[in-house]
Amino acid sequence: MYCCSKVSIGEDDGLPAFICANCEEELGAAFRFVAKCEATDKTFRSLMAWSHYPDTVLPVLKHETKIEVKEEDICSTDLDHKYDDVPDDDAPLELLPIHQLKLESRTVKHSKKSYKKHVKYKNTGPHRCLVCGRECASPSALAVHMRYHTGEAPYCCSSCDKKYKDQGSLKRHVDRNHTQRERNFICETCGKGFFSKNDVKIHMRIHTGETPYSCNECPRQFTQVSAMLRHKRTHTGEKPHKCSKCCKQFSTKDQLNYHQLSHSTEKSLSCAICNTPFKYKNNLKKHMLMHTAPNNFVCNHCGRTFNYKGNLKIHIDRSHSEKSGFCNICSKNVSNYEVHTWRHTGQRPLKCDTCSSGFLDLKSLTKHINYRHKNPDKFECSYEGCSMKFPSRPMLEFHIAKQHERRISFPCDRCSRGFYRKNDLARHKLGTHKERLHTAV
Repeated sequence: MYCCSKVSIGEDDGLPAFICANCEEELGAAFRFVAKCEATDKTFRSLMAWSHYPDTVLPVLKHETKIEVKEEDICSTDLDHKYDDVPDDDAPLELLPIHQLKLESRTVKHSKKSYKKHVKYKNTGPHRCLVCGRECASPSALAVHMRYHTGEAPYCCSSCDKKYKDQGSLKRHVDRNHTQRERNFICETCGKGFFSKNDVKIHMRIHTGETPYSCNECPRQFTQVSAMLRHKRTHTGEKPHKCSKCCKQFSTKDQLNYHQLSHSTEKSLSCAICNTPFKYKNNLKKHMLMHTAPNNFVCNHCGRTFNYKGNLKIHIDRSHSEKSGFCNICSKNVSNYEVHTWRHTGQRPLKCDTCSSGFLDLKSLTKHINYRHKNPDKFECSYEGCSMKFPSRPMLEFHIAKQHERRISFPCDRCSRGFYRKNDLARHKLGTHKERLHTAV
Protein backbone atom coordinates (compact mmCIF):
# COMPACT_ATOMS: atom_id res chain seq x y z
CA MET A 1 0.00 0.00 0.00
CA TYR A 2 2.91 2.36 0.71
CA CYS A 3 4.50 1.67 -2.70
CA CYS A 4 1.24 2.42 -4.54
CA SER A 5 -0.20 5.33 -2.55
CA LYS A 6 2.58 6.52 -0.21
CA VAL A 7 0.19 5.98 2.70
CA SER A 8 2.03 5.21 5.93
CA ILE A 9 0.31 2.64 8.19
CA GLY A 10 1.08 2.08 11.85
CA GLU A 11 -0.09 -0.56 14.27
CA ASP A 12 -1.26 1.91 16.92
CA ASP A 13 -2.76 4.62 14.71
CA GLY A 14 -6.34 3.72 15.66
CA LEU A 15 -7.35 3.02 12.05
CA PRO A 16 -8.76 -0.28 10.73
CA ALA A 17 -6.19 -3.07 10.56
CA PHE A 18 -7.74 -4.96 7.60
CA ILE A 19 -9.14 -4.22 4.14
CA CYS A 20 -11.94 -5.97 2.29
CA ALA A 21 -11.41 -8.71 -0.31
CA ASN A 22 -12.23 -6.46 -3.28
CA CYS A 23 -9.72 -3.80 -2.18
CA GLU A 24 -7.12 -6.49 -1.59
CA GLU A 25 -7.43 -7.67 -5.22
CA GLU A 26 -7.19 -4.12 -6.55
CA LEU A 27 -4.17 -3.39 -4.34
CA GLY A 28 -2.39 -6.54 -5.59
CA ALA A 29 -3.01 -5.58 -9.22
CA ALA A 30 -1.73 -2.05 -8.60
CA PHE A 31 1.42 -3.29 -6.87
CA ARG A 32 2.18 -5.72 -9.71
CA PHE A 33 1.79 -2.89 -12.23
CA VAL A 34 4.16 -0.60 -10.28
CA ALA A 35 6.78 -3.33 -10.03
CA LYS A 36 6.45 -4.10 -13.74
CA CYS A 37 6.88 -0.44 -14.67
CA GLU A 38 10.04 -0.10 -12.57
CA ALA A 39 11.56 -3.28 -14.01
CA THR A 40 10.70 -2.33 -17.62
CA ASP A 41 12.04 1.20 -17.20
CA LYS A 42 15.35 -0.10 -15.93
CA THR A 43 15.64 -2.53 -18.87
CA PHE A 44 14.83 0.10 -21.50
CA ARG A 45 17.30 2.60 -20.06
CA SER A 46 20.12 0.05 -20.14
CA LEU A 47 19.30 -0.72 -23.80
CA MET A 48 19.39 2.97 -24.71
CA ALA A 49 22.81 3.36 -23.09
CA TRP A 50 24.28 0.60 -25.31
CA SER A 51 22.50 1.67 -28.54
CA HIS A 52 25.23 4.27 -29.28
CA TYR A 53 27.70 1.40 -29.79
CA PRO A 54 26.28 -0.84 -32.58
CA ASP A 55 29.31 -3.13 -32.85
CA THR A 56 29.42 -3.80 -29.16
CA VAL A 57 28.13 -6.95 -27.58
CA LEU A 58 25.35 -6.23 -25.07
CA PRO A 59 24.51 -8.15 -21.91
CA VAL A 60 21.10 -9.77 -21.86
CA LEU A 61 19.30 -11.95 -19.35
CA LYS A 62 19.68 -15.63 -20.04
CA HIS A 63 16.08 -16.47 -19.21
CA GLU A 64 12.79 -14.68 -19.60
CA THR A 65 12.15 -11.98 -17.09
CA LYS A 66 9.70 -13.15 -14.44
CA ILE A 67 8.15 -10.82 -11.92
CA GLU A 68 7.19 -12.29 -8.58
CA VAL A 69 5.16 -10.21 -6.16
CA LYS A 70 5.79 -10.82 -2.49
CA GLU A 71 2.71 -10.24 -0.35
CA GLU A 72 3.42 -8.41 2.88
CA ASP A 73 1.26 -7.84 5.92
CA ILE A 74 -0.85 -4.73 5.33
CA CYS A 75 -0.12 -3.53 8.85
CA SER A 76 3.65 -3.74 8.45
CA THR A 77 5.68 -0.48 8.14
CA ASP A 78 8.91 -2.22 7.16
CA LEU A 79 10.02 -0.83 3.77
CA ASP A 80 13.27 -2.78 3.52
CA HIS A 81 11.83 -5.07 0.79
CA LYS A 82 10.35 -2.32 -1.34
CA TYR A 83 12.38 -3.17 -4.46
CA ASP A 84 12.84 -6.92 -3.96
CA ASP A 85 10.86 -7.58 -7.16
CA VAL A 86 13.36 -5.71 -9.42
CA PRO A 87 15.86 -8.07 -11.13
CA ASP A 88 19.28 -8.06 -9.52
CA ASP A 89 22.13 -6.44 -11.47
CA ASP A 90 24.43 -9.27 -10.42
CA ALA A 91 22.28 -11.91 -12.14
CA PRO A 92 24.16 -14.26 -14.52
CA LEU A 93 24.39 -12.68 -18.01
CA GLU A 94 25.05 -14.07 -21.47
CA LEU A 95 26.87 -11.94 -24.10
CA LEU A 96 25.00 -11.74 -27.42
CA PRO A 97 25.46 -9.54 -30.53
CA ILE A 98 23.21 -6.47 -30.81
CA HIS A 99 21.22 -7.75 -33.83
CA GLN A 100 20.42 -11.02 -32.02
CA LEU A 101 19.42 -9.04 -28.95
CA LYS A 102 16.85 -7.04 -30.92
CA LEU A 103 15.47 -10.22 -32.47
CA GLU A 104 15.15 -12.03 -29.18
CA SER A 105 13.76 -9.01 -27.38
CA ARG A 106 10.77 -9.08 -29.74
CA THR A 107 10.02 -12.73 -28.98
CA VAL A 108 10.05 -12.37 -25.21
CA LYS A 109 6.55 -12.78 -23.84
CA HIS A 110 5.61 -12.02 -20.30
CA SER A 111 2.94 -14.41 -19.05
CA LYS A 112 0.52 -12.96 -16.56
CA LYS A 113 -0.96 -15.47 -14.17
CA SER A 114 -3.25 -14.48 -11.38
CA TYR A 115 -3.26 -16.79 -8.40
CA LYS A 116 -6.09 -16.78 -5.92
CA LYS A 117 -4.84 -16.49 -2.42
CA HIS A 118 -5.97 -19.52 -0.40
CA VAL A 119 -6.47 -18.97 3.28
CA LYS A 120 -5.69 -22.20 5.09
CA TYR A 121 -7.88 -22.97 8.08
CA LYS A 122 -5.94 -22.88 11.31
CA ASN A 123 -7.06 -25.48 13.79
CA THR A 124 -7.50 -23.65 17.06
CA GLY A 125 -8.40 -26.77 18.99
CA PRO A 126 -11.62 -28.75 19.58
CA HIS A 127 -14.92 -26.92 19.72
CA ARG A 128 -17.09 -28.13 22.59
CA CYS A 129 -20.88 -28.32 22.54
CA LEU A 130 -22.39 -26.35 25.41
CA VAL A 131 -25.40 -28.70 25.62
CA CYS A 132 -23.85 -32.18 25.84
CA GLY A 133 -20.11 -31.46 26.00
CA ARG A 134 -19.18 -33.24 22.79
CA GLU A 135 -15.97 -32.03 21.09
CA CYS A 136 -16.08 -31.21 17.37
CA ALA A 137 -13.07 -30.73 15.10
CA SER A 138 -14.26 -27.52 13.41
CA PRO A 139 -16.94 -24.85 13.73
CA SER A 140 -18.83 -26.33 10.77
CA ALA A 141 -18.91 -29.76 12.44
CA LEU A 142 -20.20 -28.11 15.62
CA ALA A 143 -22.93 -26.35 13.63
CA VAL A 144 -24.07 -29.68 12.15
CA HIS A 145 -23.95 -31.32 15.58
CA MET A 146 -26.11 -28.58 17.14
CA ARG A 147 -28.93 -29.54 14.76
CA TYR A 148 -29.38 -32.74 16.76
CA HIS A 149 -30.33 -30.60 19.77
CA THR A 150 -32.47 -28.08 17.90
CA GLY A 151 -34.13 -30.64 15.61
CA GLU A 152 -33.31 -28.54 12.55
CA ALA A 153 -33.20 -30.47 9.25
CA PRO A 154 -32.57 -27.96 6.44
CA TYR A 155 -31.78 -30.50 3.69
CA CYS A 156 -35.02 -31.81 2.12
CA CYS A 157 -35.35 -34.66 -0.37
CA SER A 158 -36.96 -33.58 -3.63
CA SER A 159 -38.53 -37.01 -4.19
CA CYS A 160 -40.11 -37.61 -0.75
CA ASP A 161 -40.79 -35.79 2.51
CA LYS A 162 -37.59 -36.89 4.24
CA LYS A 163 -35.38 -34.22 5.83
CA TYR A 164 -31.78 -34.47 6.98
CA LYS A 165 -29.39 -32.45 9.11
CA ASP A 166 -26.44 -32.51 6.72
CA GLN A 167 -25.89 -32.76 2.99
CA GLY A 168 -24.01 -36.07 3.21
CA SER A 169 -26.99 -37.85 4.81
CA LEU A 170 -29.29 -36.46 2.12
CA LYS A 171 -26.96 -37.72 -0.64
CA ARG A 172 -26.83 -41.21 0.90
CA HIS A 173 -30.62 -41.25 1.14
CA VAL A 174 -31.03 -40.29 -2.51
CA ASP A 175 -28.47 -42.85 -3.65
CA ARG A 176 -30.07 -45.66 -1.67
CA ASN A 177 -33.75 -44.93 -2.26
CA HIS A 178 -34.23 -42.83 -5.39
CA THR A 179 -31.35 -43.90 -7.64
CA GLN A 180 -31.27 -47.08 -9.68
CA ARG A 181 -27.98 -48.72 -8.88
CA GLU A 182 -26.52 -52.15 -9.41
CA ARG A 183 -24.42 -54.12 -6.96
CA ASN A 184 -21.43 -54.43 -9.25
CA PHE A 185 -18.88 -54.86 -6.46
CA ILE A 186 -18.84 -58.46 -5.23
CA CYS A 187 -17.12 -59.83 -2.12
CA GLU A 188 -14.78 -62.63 -3.17
CA THR A 189 -15.22 -64.43 0.15
CA CYS A 190 -19.00 -64.68 0.56
CA GLY A 191 -20.32 -63.41 -2.78
CA LYS A 192 -22.36 -60.55 -1.31
CA GLY A 193 -22.86 -57.56 -3.65
CA PHE A 194 -22.33 -53.88 -2.86
CA PHE A 195 -22.87 -50.54 -4.59
CA SER A 196 -19.35 -49.12 -4.16
CA LYS A 197 -15.79 -50.30 -3.74
CA ASN A 198 -15.57 -48.64 -0.34
CA ASP A 199 -18.53 -50.71 0.88
CA VAL A 200 -16.67 -53.89 -0.08
CA LYS A 201 -13.58 -52.65 1.76
CA ILE A 202 -15.57 -52.07 4.93
CA HIS A 203 -17.38 -55.41 4.54
CA MET A 204 -14.08 -57.33 4.23
CA ARG A 205 -13.27 -56.40 7.82
CA ILE A 206 -15.90 -58.91 8.87
CA HIS A 207 -13.86 -61.72 7.26
CA THR A 208 -10.41 -60.44 8.27
CA GLY A 209 -11.41 -59.45 11.80
CA GLU A 210 -9.85 -56.00 11.37
CA THR A 211 -11.07 -53.37 13.87
CA PRO A 212 -9.17 -50.15 13.09
CA TYR A 213 -11.33 -47.88 15.28
CA SER A 214 -10.93 -48.17 19.05
CA CYS A 215 -12.55 -46.35 21.94
CA ASN A 216 -10.20 -44.28 24.07
CA GLU A 217 -12.37 -44.80 27.16
CA CYS A 218 -12.62 -48.61 27.11
CA PRO A 219 -10.95 -51.51 25.24
CA ARG A 220 -13.77 -51.97 22.72
CA GLN A 221 -12.90 -51.81 19.00
CA PHE A 222 -15.06 -51.34 15.91
CA THR A 223 -14.94 -51.94 12.17
CA GLN A 224 -16.58 -48.59 11.27
CA VAL A 225 -16.06 -45.10 12.62
CA SER A 226 -19.83 -44.52 12.83
CA ALA A 227 -20.18 -47.46 15.22
CA MET A 228 -17.36 -46.07 17.36
CA LEU A 229 -19.02 -42.64 17.55
CA ARG A 230 -22.32 -44.22 18.59
CA HIS A 231 -20.52 -46.21 21.27
CA LYS A 232 -18.77 -43.11 22.65
CA ARG A 233 -22.14 -41.63 23.50
CA THR A 234 -22.44 -44.26 26.22
CA HIS A 235 -19.45 -42.62 27.94
CA THR A 236 -20.39 -38.99 27.35
CA GLY A 237 -24.09 -39.48 28.10
CA GLU A 238 -25.05 -37.70 24.89
CA LYS A 239 -28.60 -38.41 23.70
CA PRO A 240 -29.23 -36.38 20.54
CA HIS A 241 -32.34 -38.28 19.38
CA LYS A 242 -35.54 -37.06 21.04
CA CYS A 243 -39.02 -38.56 20.92
CA SER A 244 -41.61 -36.06 19.69
CA LYS A 245 -44.41 -37.56 21.81
CA CYS A 246 -42.96 -38.14 25.27
CA CYS A 247 -39.71 -36.07 25.07
CA LYS A 248 -37.52 -39.05 25.98
CA GLN A 249 -33.99 -38.92 24.56
CA PHE A 250 -31.86 -41.74 23.13
CA SER A 251 -28.26 -42.21 22.05
CA THR A 252 -28.96 -43.78 18.64
CA LYS A 253 -31.68 -43.51 16.03
CA ASP A 254 -32.36 -47.26 16.23
CA GLN A 255 -33.20 -46.90 19.92
CA LEU A 256 -35.56 -44.04 19.10
CA ASN A 257 -37.31 -46.04 16.36
CA TYR A 258 -37.72 -49.01 18.73
CA HIS A 259 -39.13 -46.71 21.43
CA GLN A 260 -41.63 -45.10 19.05
CA LEU A 261 -43.30 -48.49 18.61
CA SER A 262 -44.57 -48.14 22.19
CA HIS A 263 -46.70 -45.17 21.10
CA SER A 264 -48.38 -47.18 18.35
CA THR A 265 -50.96 -49.98 18.52
CA GLU A 266 -50.10 -51.29 15.07
CA LYS A 267 -48.59 -54.77 14.81
CA SER A 268 -46.89 -54.74 11.43
CA LEU A 269 -45.04 -58.05 11.85
CA SER A 270 -46.68 -61.44 11.51
CA CYS A 271 -45.65 -65.07 11.67
CA ALA A 272 -45.37 -66.68 8.22
CA ILE A 273 -46.70 -70.00 9.57
CA CYS A 274 -49.61 -69.13 11.85
CA ASN A 275 -50.14 -65.41 10.98
CA THR A 276 -49.87 -64.33 14.62
CA PRO A 277 -49.34 -60.53 14.72
CA PHE A 278 -46.41 -58.95 16.56
CA LYS A 279 -45.24 -55.43 17.24
CA TYR A 280 -41.59 -56.13 18.05
CA LYS A 281 -39.12 -58.10 15.96
CA ASN A 282 -37.60 -59.75 19.03
CA ASN A 283 -40.95 -61.26 20.01
CA LEU A 284 -41.36 -62.63 16.50
CA LYS A 285 -37.94 -64.33 16.73
CA LYS A 286 -38.91 -65.94 20.03
CA HIS A 287 -42.19 -67.09 18.55
CA MET A 288 -40.51 -68.66 15.50
CA LEU A 289 -38.54 -70.93 17.84
CA MET A 290 -41.80 -72.65 18.68
CA HIS A 291 -42.16 -73.72 15.03
CA THR A 292 -38.50 -74.41 14.21
CA ALA A 293 -37.36 -75.95 17.52
CA PRO A 294 -40.39 -76.93 19.65
CA ASN A 295 -39.79 -78.08 23.21
CA ASN A 296 -36.16 -77.06 23.01
CA PHE A 297 -35.80 -76.33 26.74
CA VAL A 298 -35.60 -79.43 28.97
CA CYS A 299 -35.79 -79.52 32.76
CA ASN A 300 -32.77 -81.29 34.28
CA HIS A 301 -34.78 -82.44 37.31
CA CYS A 302 -37.79 -84.13 35.73
CA GLY A 303 -37.15 -84.11 31.97
CA ARG A 304 -40.17 -81.96 31.12
CA THR A 305 -39.78 -79.88 27.96
CA PHE A 306 -40.85 -76.30 27.23
CA ASN A 307 -41.02 -73.99 24.23
CA TYR A 308 -39.61 -70.96 26.02
CA LYS A 309 -36.81 -70.46 28.49
CA GLY A 310 -39.03 -68.33 30.71
CA ASN A 311 -41.56 -71.16 31.08
CA LEU A 312 -38.74 -73.51 32.09
CA LYS A 313 -37.60 -71.05 34.77
CA ILE A 314 -41.14 -70.75 36.15
CA HIS A 315 -41.40 -74.54 36.25
CA ILE A 316 -38.12 -74.91 38.18
CA ASP A 317 -39.14 -72.21 40.67
CA ARG A 318 -42.49 -73.87 41.31
CA SER A 319 -41.44 -77.50 41.44
CA HIS A 320 -37.72 -77.85 42.18
CA SER A 321 -36.63 -74.86 44.30
CA GLU A 322 -36.06 -74.85 48.06
CA LYS A 323 -39.09 -72.62 48.73
CA SER A 324 -41.39 -74.51 46.40
CA GLY A 325 -43.89 -77.13 47.50
CA PHE A 326 -47.23 -78.80 46.89
CA CYS A 327 -50.33 -77.23 48.39
CA ASN A 328 -52.78 -79.85 49.74
CA ILE A 329 -55.63 -77.32 49.84
CA CYS A 330 -55.67 -76.29 46.15
CA SER A 331 -53.52 -79.16 44.79
CA LYS A 332 -50.97 -76.89 43.09
CA ASN A 333 -47.20 -76.73 42.89
CA VAL A 334 -46.18 -73.28 44.08
CA SER A 335 -42.80 -71.49 43.98
CA ASN A 336 -43.06 -70.19 47.55
CA TYR A 337 -45.12 -72.43 49.80
CA GLU A 338 -45.09 -70.10 52.83
CA VAL A 339 -46.33 -67.08 50.86
CA HIS A 340 -48.93 -69.24 49.11
CA THR A 341 -50.47 -70.35 52.40
CA TRP A 342 -51.25 -66.68 53.16
CA ARG A 343 -53.85 -66.82 50.41
CA HIS A 344 -55.79 -69.45 52.34
CA THR A 345 -55.31 -67.86 55.77
CA GLY A 346 -56.12 -64.33 54.54
CA GLN A 347 -52.84 -62.74 55.69
CA ARG A 348 -51.58 -59.56 53.93
CA PRO A 349 -48.30 -58.70 55.70
CA LEU A 350 -47.10 -56.06 53.20
CA LYS A 351 -48.98 -52.77 53.73
CA CYS A 352 -49.18 -49.68 51.55
CA ASP A 353 -47.95 -46.47 53.22
CA THR A 354 -50.51 -44.33 51.43
CA CYS A 355 -53.66 -46.40 51.89
CA SER A 356 -54.75 -49.38 53.97
CA SER A 357 -54.28 -51.99 51.23
CA GLY A 358 -52.26 -55.12 52.01
CA PHE A 359 -50.43 -57.53 49.70
CA LEU A 360 -48.83 -60.96 49.69
CA ASP A 361 -45.58 -60.12 47.82
CA LEU A 362 -43.42 -57.12 47.02
CA LYS A 363 -44.23 -57.24 43.29
CA SER A 364 -47.95 -56.73 43.95
CA LEU A 365 -47.22 -53.89 46.37
CA THR A 366 -44.94 -52.10 43.89
CA LYS A 367 -47.52 -52.46 41.13
CA HIS A 368 -50.22 -51.05 43.40
CA ILE A 369 -48.11 -47.99 44.33
CA ASN A 370 -47.24 -47.20 40.70
CA TYR A 371 -50.76 -47.70 39.39
CA ARG A 372 -52.77 -46.12 42.18
CA HIS A 373 -50.57 -43.44 43.71
CA LYS A 374 -47.60 -42.48 41.52
CA ASN A 375 -48.78 -42.64 37.89
CA PRO A 376 -52.52 -43.20 37.79
CA ASP A 377 -52.93 -40.93 34.71
CA LYS A 378 -49.75 -41.75 32.81
CA PHE A 379 -51.43 -42.90 29.55
CA GLU A 380 -54.25 -40.81 28.11
CA CYS A 381 -56.66 -41.86 25.38
CA SER A 382 -55.95 -39.99 22.13
CA TYR A 383 -59.45 -40.26 20.68
CA GLU A 384 -61.36 -37.00 20.44
CA GLY A 385 -63.94 -36.52 23.14
CA CYS A 386 -62.48 -39.23 25.40
CA SER A 387 -60.72 -38.10 28.56
CA MET A 388 -59.96 -41.53 30.03
CA LYS A 389 -56.52 -42.05 31.54
CA PHE A 390 -54.79 -45.26 32.64
CA PRO A 391 -51.69 -46.18 34.66
CA SER A 392 -50.36 -48.75 32.13
CA ARG A 393 -50.27 -49.14 28.38
CA PRO A 394 -52.01 -52.57 28.28
CA MET A 395 -54.97 -50.95 30.05
CA LEU A 396 -55.04 -48.18 27.44
CA GLU A 397 -54.83 -50.66 24.55
CA PHE A 398 -57.67 -52.71 26.05
CA HIS A 399 -59.78 -49.54 26.38
CA ILE A 400 -59.12 -48.46 22.75
CA ALA A 401 -59.83 -51.93 21.32
CA LYS A 402 -63.07 -52.35 23.26
CA GLN A 403 -64.56 -48.85 23.35
CA HIS A 404 -63.36 -47.16 20.16
CA GLU A 405 -62.18 -49.67 17.57
CA ARG A 406 -64.38 -52.62 18.50
CA ARG A 407 -61.46 -54.78 17.47
CA ILE A 408 -61.27 -58.36 18.78
CA SER A 409 -57.55 -59.06 18.72
CA PHE A 410 -57.65 -62.59 20.17
CA PRO A 411 -60.28 -64.89 18.59
CA CYS A 412 -60.63 -68.47 19.76
CA ASP A 413 -59.78 -71.08 17.11
CA ARG A 414 -62.07 -73.69 18.70
CA CYS A 415 -65.29 -71.65 18.90
CA SER A 416 -66.82 -68.36 17.81
CA ARG A 417 -65.84 -66.37 20.88
CA GLY A 418 -63.24 -63.62 20.81
CA PHE A 419 -61.40 -61.59 23.42
CA TYR A 420 -59.71 -58.22 23.72
CA ARG A 421 -56.86 -59.47 25.90
CA LYS A 422 -54.57 -62.44 25.57
CA ASN A 423 -54.91 -63.61 29.17
CA ASP A 424 -58.72 -63.70 28.78
CA LEU A 425 -58.26 -66.01 25.78
CA ALA A 426 -55.85 -68.20 27.73
CA ARG A 427 -58.33 -68.60 30.61
CA HIS A 428 -61.12 -69.41 28.15
CA LYS A 429 -59.17 -72.13 26.34
CA LEU A 430 -58.02 -73.68 29.58
CA GLY A 431 -61.45 -73.62 31.24
CA THR A 432 -63.69 -74.39 28.25
CA HIS A 433 -61.58 -76.45 25.85
CA LYS A 434 -59.16 -77.91 28.43
CA GLU A 435 -56.05 -76.89 26.53
CA ARG A 436 -53.33 -74.29 26.97
CA LEU A 437 -52.65 -71.33 24.71
CA HIS A 438 -49.43 -72.12 22.81
CA THR A 439 -49.00 -68.94 20.75
CA ALA A 440 -47.30 -65.85 22.14
CA VAL A 441 -47.97 -62.30 20.99
